Amino acid sequence: MESTTAGRLRVGIVGAGIAGLALAGGLRRRGHDVEVFERAPQAVAVGAGISIAPNGVRALEQLGLADAVLSDVRGRRSATTAALLRPDGSVVLRGSARRLNLLALTRPALHEALSAEAGEVRHGVDATVVPTGRPVITVDGEERRFDVVLAADGVRSQARAALGLDPGLRYAGWTTWRGLTSEPFDLGGRLSETWGRGAMVGLVPLLDGHAYWFGAAHAPSSVAMAEPRTDALVRFGDWHAPIRAAIEASDPRGVVRTDAVELAQPLPSFGRGRVALVGDAAHAMTPHLGQGANQAIVDAATLVRLLDAGGRRGIGEALREYDRRRRPRARVVTRASELVGRVSLAEGIGGRVRDSVLNAVGAVTRLGRDD
Repeated sequence: MESTTAGRLRVGIVGAGIAGLALAGGLRRRGHDVEVFERAPQAVAVGAGISIAPNGVRALEQLGLADAVLSDVRGRRSATTAALLRPDGSVVLRGSARRLNLLALTRPALHEALSAEAGEVRHGVDATVVPTGRPVITVDGEERRFDVVLAADGVRSQARAALGLDPGLRYAGWTTWRGLTSEPFDLGGRLSETWGRGAMVGLVPLLDGHAYWFGAAHAPSSVAMAEPRTDALVRFGDWHAPIRAAIEASDPRGVVRTDAVELAQPLPSFGRGRVALVGDAAHAMTPHLGQGANQAIVDAATLVRLLDAGGRRGIGEALREYDRRRRPRARVVTRASELVGRVSLAEGIGGRVRDSVLNAVGAVTRLGRDD
């Protein structure tokens, strides 16, 4: 796809996660000059699985990356049914997975596909932005100038702090576990979530026959675990089959335990001057809606479209329009994710009320099916 700008932009990107790579791939496809800087010494995709929702798919299409990134999963579905369960395995709700319209793949596969489109990434460098918002990145002590700088350096964004926009992070009150089975694991085509008192587990089938799982539970923060898989088995091992078997089928080295954190307050702006924050750097949220990566890709598509249309003379207005469009919408998703987390992890009186409501809804849907 050719650029529609009067001239090519020189764009500096800090961070080579999903947001940074999507930005780089979309901008390069439009003919812009892009440099990507990443602190990690090599490309490492942390996590097990990920689901690309319809908004993420549309954003990848706008970036021109959908065919390359989703070629193995687009038009195919790893799950045929979806269910909400109780820890004893009884079904509360059941429906068609097609209605959810999610494309499930592994995070390493997504990262690899985006990397192939993003071009060269400079790994193992210390890249920082300047507080004034000038489009400058200091790379290992040397200043590099750009037309615009896009900071996609994650939930603990140093760029956000440097710009004076960091409200700090807040522990959401629960921790998460994520894993991927080492060998094919048959879930019978069922995508499921199981909600217990103060805890939940999800199981997701993948097209290659493997499965990924995730769990969450109320827990103290910053607890170091030598064996996250063992920890997950202690917490969920007595829940219904095949939860324990899926956890046991995962390589212990690939199971990750992470505290769920979010921004303590919404940002007053997604940038300063000619520096914009993207993805988790702009709107770190809890993972209960599975929208963190999708929102990052939507950020990238919005920015690429606005910057490409505005050219050098329109950079300032493009960044202001990005802020106007994306900040309120990301805030709505952040609040919704927080609410879903509270409901799915409810305990005590809240848990009993939730279960009563779900029982009533389940009874109604069962009656509907019997008719």
